[in-house]
Amino acid sequence: MSAMEQHVASPHKVAGTVDMVVPRAKPRPPARVTIDPELVVRGQSQDREAQEELVSLLAPMVFRLVSRFFRSRDDVEDLAQDAFIRFFSKIDQVRPGDNVAGWVSRVTINVCYDRLRKIRRERAAIDDFRYQPRIRPVDADPAGRLGMALDRLDENLRVPLVLKEVEGYSVNEISEMTGITESNVKIRLYRARKKMAAMLTVHAA
Repeated sequence: MSAMEQHVASPHKVAGTVDMVVPRAKPRPPARVTIDPELVVRGQSQDREAQEELVSLLAPMVFRLVSRFFRSRDDVEDLAQDAFIRFFSKIDQVRPGDNVAGWVSRVTINVCYDRLRKIRRERAAIDDFRYQPRIRPVDADPAGRLGMALDRLDENLRVPLVLKEVEGYSVNEISEMTGITESNVKIRLYRARKKMAAMLTVHAA
């Protein structure tokens, strides 16, 4: 394992937990990461020290984003590493004056989208062959019901909702991160909230 991979695979360096955090108050705007353009240039030149410094600066944000969608420590580590591998494979496309943190957040969200879609396809295939009894949300505590309802949302609704309500990103920022228009972000947020409310209302009855 390379030094960069060892750093990416070390979530203990990141504050917080890999478990999904259920927001109990209005989320604060996410912290902005400022990257020195010269560091990007050095990273594009395959400067190992510069690449490791980029990982060090960006790892907290990447781990935090991934952990909003995946609870397993192994999953979080693997997907964070995938995000950095994908970022460095395309780093030549980044201009020194670009918002590097925004660029990496988009890569991270795309990695999460890909894994969520894969999980949904696998679950659908399993359900076609056998019945799998699940714990009813009504049997869980309020935080558990919220988490289970989130898990049941389609990733196209779940990702914007988590970015908005948990991470505190603006509609404009979510649009940039996901590649969908601001109007579609608003529509997906509306549909996600409506579905969440319906699921929680039914199971609370």
